[in-house]
Amino acid sequence: MLRIRGMVCARCIDVVQSELTQAGFDVLAVQLGKVTLRDPLTSNDMERIQTVLSKQGFSLLEGQQKLTVHQRTKTFVDSYFAQATDLSESKIGTPNRRLSTQIQDALGLDYDTISGQFTKTEGITLERYIILRRIDKVKEWLVYSDETLTEIAHRTGYSSVQHLSNQFRQQTGLTPSYFRQVRQQKQALQQGTL
Repeated sequence: MLRIRGMVCARCIDVVQSELTQAGFDVLAVQLGKVTLRDPLTSNDMERIQTVLSKQGFSLLEGQQKLTVHQRTKTFVDSYFAQATDLSESKIGTPNRRLSTQIQDALGLDYDTISGQFTKTEGITLERYIILRRIDKVKEWLVYSDETLTEIAHRTGYSSVQHLSNQFRQQTGLTPSYFRQVRQQKQALQQGTL
């Protein structure tokens, strides 16, 4: 979310949405002083946004011009997993490329620098954060789809069902099959069909 100085009326909302959309950004929501965009932003994107806004008399609030490395990394990773319906065909980044390479390219820094700053700020390694986001995506597909574990493993970028199962068990203490069964039973109870 971007915070913008100078927005004071409904017309401002329309102008900001229009200008950012014309500049090629996928705008999800605009409120007074706030804009939510679909995709993670690079430093070049932030400069373009600042230029677009300044032409209309608006500006990014202090601190927004330069997002920290860990904030940009987190935004990229979260967007990568949130938007992907198939991580092998993600809208963010390039298919069949390691996520670490995509992060490095998006931020324009070497992976060791990115990872080190992320760990220092977040208190969790970037690798572990990525694993947790990937497991969240697996959980989502286990609950809301009828896909097999093989299909889910492929869609989430795991090399095999065994790799997915091992990592899932390490993070949750449950097997993916048991997790799916328990969630389906809970849903059936809530809907009164069991």
